[in-house]
Amino acid sequence: MSGMPPEFWAGSVLEELPDRIVICQPSAWDFCNRRDYRIKMCTHVNMKDFVTAHHEMGHIQYFLHYRHLPKAFRDGANPGFHEAVGEAIALSVSTPGHLQNLGLVQNSADDLPYDINYLFSLALDKLAFLPFSLVMDRWRWDIFQGGVGKEQYNCHWWRLREKYTGIKPPVLRSEIDFDPGSKYHVLANMPYIRPVFFNQCALKKQQVYRGSLGEDEKYMEE
Repeated sequence: MSGMPPEFWAGSVLEELPDRIVICQPSAWDFCNRRDYRIKMCTHVNMKDFVTAHHEMGHIQYFLHYRHLPKAFRDGANPGFHEAVGEAIALSVSTPGHLQNLGLVQNSADDLPYDINYLFSLALDKLAFLPFSLVMDRWRWDIFQGGVGKEQYNCHWWRLREKYTGIKPPVLRSEIDFDPGSKYHVLANMPYIRPVFFNQCALKKQQVYRGSLGEDEKYMEE
């Protein structure tokens, strides 16, 4: 993989700026001049932001690999491909072995119970997230098709949450509430089906892969 260009380190926003209002939703940016690529996010020193920063750098890796093409072709094959590249890198940097190589964990036990715990934690984070991703865009699509009136926006949201994820609202909700708006992607009109596409590709790949899923970081050393 290519290293991050100098413009990345000079221009990226990695902390919330004290002198202005910043949208802290993590994002990667291609300035379309074949050299200037940046990420914008308000990081804290924790595992979540460590992984997210690498995910955004994965998008930049994709930018770098098609920067030689004409502008019309400098984009992912579809939005899911960009998520796949970003998430593949994020998954690799979060493995216990890689974290030990970086000195971020003291001991990475190479035994079956340890691996099962790690993989179970990963499944709770990635696989349990899929139904929610589907609900996000099913809700948007139903509204775009004109089948849901504005007075039903919140009710339809919870109808889908219960159908696909088995979750009900913890308190009484009504048409004056707008719970989907708590998600940035709804307010920014950003499609959310991309993680579903990525995970489908990953699962199909694992059908023919028989190695240890906890050792994916080794490609970095070889």
